[in-house]
Amino acid sequence: MLALLAPERGDFVVLPEMCETSWTSNADALRGVTGSTEWISSLARTHQVWLQAGFGEHAAEGRIANSVAIADPSGSIRAIYRKNFLFPSERDSFAVGSDLVVLDIGAAKVCPLICYDLRFPELWRLASRAGAEIFTISAAWPSVRHEHWRALLVARAVENQAYVFASNRCGADPSLVYDGGSTAITPLGVRLVEANADECSVSANFDRALLDDWRSKFGALRDRRESLLGAIEVRSV
Repeated sequence: MLALLAPERGDFVVLPEMCETSWTSNADALRGVTGSTEWISSLARTHQVWLQAGFGEHAAEGRIANSVAIADPSGSIRAIYRKNFLFPSERDSFAVGSDLVVLDIGAAKVCPLICYDLRFPELWRLASRAGAEIFTISAAWPSVRHEHWRALLVARAVENQAYVFASNRCGADPSLVYDGGSTAITPLGVRLVEANADECSVSANFDRALLDDWRSKFGALRDRRESLLGAIEVRSV
């Protein structure tokens, strides 16, 4: 699909949650999977793009973390983020994340998040406070809650006056059906593009002037109350 898309050098590509295996809460099934970051690195280097891809990361004490890795156009892995909010079925066997990543890619500062993280605005606000301008979310969000996916993505973009680029899987597995809906949303909450339920790719441009102008004109981020926010470690990369 990347070859068909023919991205330009330096584009930022977002793939779904656990894209190489499909999402599963069965950690045992993921322990035999190796070479994930090498595959992500090779794909980014081949196409000379920034690449965010979800995978089951081998963590300490034999546990698995639901993670995304971001590789730069040279193939160097620049960041790995672990899902902070695990879905109930993941909690017994997966390692939970404990921090955020804000990655400076030159054109903007990007915060990667994963699926269920979408439901927790406090996590996004903390990333916004740390400088995030674009949120990139990798997901395996099922069709039964597809309208939640659509509504919450717009809400997170509007709340944080940030771009949201979200990649969701399509198709079906033995227990769930997925409606895709990968999308790009502006800080004003406008969907620039939205995929249907078929296997496809979508793309949109990041407009620096639009983001800066809106944040300057409308001071919602400046009006936040720091005393009402919690704290989390942020890795600025």
